Amino acid sequence: MAQKYFWLLAVSGGLFLWACKKEVSRESAAPPPVASTCSYAPYTAGSTYDFVNTNSSNPLDSNFFTVTVTGDSTINGLTFRKLSSDTATTYDRCDGNGNYYQMVKGISFEGYSADSVVTLYLKDNVNAGASWNDTATVKKGTDEQKVMLTYTVTQKGGQKTVAGLDFTNVITVKLSASVKFLGTTIPLGTVATNYYAEGIGLIEIDQQDDTTRLLKYNINP
Repeated sequence: MAQKYFWLLAVSGGLFLWACKKEVSRESAAPPPVASTCSYAPYTAGSTYDFVNTNSSNPLDSNFFTVTVTGDSTINGLTFRKLSSDTATTYDRCDGNGNYYQMVKGISFEGYSADSVVTLYLKDNVNAGASWNDTATVKKGTDEQKVMLTYTVTQKGGQKTVAGLDFTNVITVKLSASVKFLGTTIPLGTVATNYYAEGIGLIEIDQQDDTTRLLKYNINP
């Protein structure tokens, strides 16, 4: 996976690959969700995150890169955190109600493009089994396609070791997709499984062809 696409994949799990599928369910007797503190995106200015992306079929094919929180940006009257790497910039926002959003500008892939895409990529105050839907519209000339995204929380409060680092209170989110073609909804399967650790943020993305892992981080107070 190219570095320039990393943060988009964290959000859409491969919008470029046109992914998304739906999954549901919540136990009726599940405990009530807890209030959000935005602790799954502690993206303070100056914080840095070092990642490695590894090809599943060729572990020697790895790409190392650093994402830096460079400050705030106001978009449509809302404050987003600006996250930048060598080749990409994205914008992250938590609304304080458990909802985490991300914006990516200037998307293009195989002739399709979008000026910007905003997705709701995480809810930290729902129970395991909860799911929600989102959409992204892309164009290629006069051809317009709507990609339907489905996010499902498959685990909460889990533990996970990533590149030798131990994390607790991890939320696992599976992203699936579908697209409409000639009036028919075509499921595209699971695009990615994303892992978010409390107090840290994104720690891993698993996809069919590659995996991105957090190697180290420095979070400013």
